[in-house]
Amino acid sequence: MSKSDIIKKYLKDYPDLSKNGVAKLIFKENPNVWDTLNGVRKLIQYYQGCNGSDDREKREKQEEKVETGMLESQFSLDKHPLLKKISEMYTPAELQSIANGTGITAKQNATLVDFEGDHIRIGLLADTHIGSKYFNKQELFQAFEEFKKEKVDFICHAGDVTEGMSNRPGQIYELDQLGYDQQRREAVDIFSKWDGKIYMIDGNHDRWFIKSNGALIVKDICEMLPNATFLGHDEGDINLGGRAIIKLWHGEDSSSYATSYRIQKVVESFTGGEKPSLLLLGHVHKAVYVFERNIHCYGAGCIEKQSKWMRAKRISAHTGFWIIDIWVGERGITKSQGCFYPFFS
Repeated sequence: MSKSDIIKKYLKDYPDLSKNGVAKLIFKENPNVWDTLNGVRKLIQYYQGCNGSDDREKREKQEEKVETGMLESQFSLDKHPLLKKISEMYTPAELQSIANGTGITAKQNATLVDFEGDHIRIGLLADTHIGSKYFNKQELFQAFEEFKKEKVDFICHAGDVTEGMSNRPGQIYELDQLGYDQQRREAVDIFSKWDGKIYMIDGNHDRWFIKSNGALIVKDICEMLPNATFLGHDEGDINLGGRAIIKLWHGEDSSSYATSYRIQKVVESFTGGEKPSLLLLGHVHKAVYVFERNIHCYGAGCIEKQSKWMRAKRISAHTGFWIIDIWVGERGITKSQGCFYPFFS
């Protein structure tokens, strides 16, 4: 039942109660729907303001604006320079969170996702290495199909979107897309086949273009895709409505002897108060789940099969992707459940 349906039902069932009384009853009996009592009061006020109108079309338009959180301001921001300045400092999603009473967490650089309810489903990718001959685009398209079938809310890509170009001897012979322009164009073409939201960070391979000529290839890829968001270099955060932080992490370290040990050391490095609720890691091409310091951690695996360089270094590749379900309470993630989909040669 939507918020508007709940409001209508209670107003109809309790006509003798005051607005404040109805609001308190709704908030008490629907604890997972509203974050603040004030949010209930405001919605009741909007609907009671519509009830006196005989213009059905006008009322429906008003309800639609309330449902989507897009009720137009009753005054011009030009007349209120302080409010105008505030509106320029935050994204629409952040302003909506403030208006709902949720507020903005200390993670100032986190991308805020407008999130209500208690469950979200994520598709997790990493280390696609587009441009490498060991990357198989058909496997990535299979991942897209599974994400669509399972109705993920968005995809997270934990870095090394492209293969990049290093000074390592012989690396150029492992490429089927040569240079920044070809790899960027191929990545845009591939990810344009996914019509949902996707959040990306760059990895050490992507940053070879930064080190050689200052080119920000993953940022440029995201700017060319309508539903893609670049979260940052090597790491980036997603804020789930002020209730939980998802951190994407890549790194420039190496594989550990035990698959879980690298993740444990990453988690150990977080300062108290800066821990995320969910940590999604790329870089070492390993798929694993670890629960450490109350953080749900997923090693993403990769969409690039083991290269000759990796085999020479005795480094395995866990080729595949994840679909992760998480349940969110008022104080973070209450539980998670991940399913890894491996690809076999």
